[in-house]
Amino acid sequence: MLYLRRVLIKQLGMMIVGTLATRAKPNERSANIVKLTTLKVAGVQYGECADTVFVPDEPLRLVPEPSNPYDRYAVAIYRRDARVGYIPRTNSRMVASLIQSGMQLHATVRYFKPDKEPWERLWVSVWMEQNG
Repeated sequence: MLYLRRVLIKQLGMMIVGTLATRAKPNERSANIVKLTTLKVAGVQYGECADTVFVPDEPLRLVPEPSNPYDRYAVAIYRRDARVGYIPRTNSRMVASLIQSGMQLHATVRYFKPDKEPWERLWVSVWMEQNG
């Protein structure tokens, strides 16, 4: 349990440092958008988009699933109305907590490598909108 707390605190610290150090690209929607992290999407092989081709910088939605039977902090990733996969369990609690606290989080496709196994094909960046 102590180990998991240390991992969570370390990840949260890395997100805060990333928030301060990584500013949005000039072509992003707003200068108030900050990149939090980039991560591999979990469960792509089980999602509704397993055979879909993704384009870099394609916008995706993050939807918390507190009633998910496998992870009460699950955050699903959607492309339009189709579930793509999930934020990995190691990051889901942090992302779900930020969304629950009212933060505006968005995701975009970072990498898509169709030649990889389905569970290794898709990576997304998670962005946070800052107020003012």
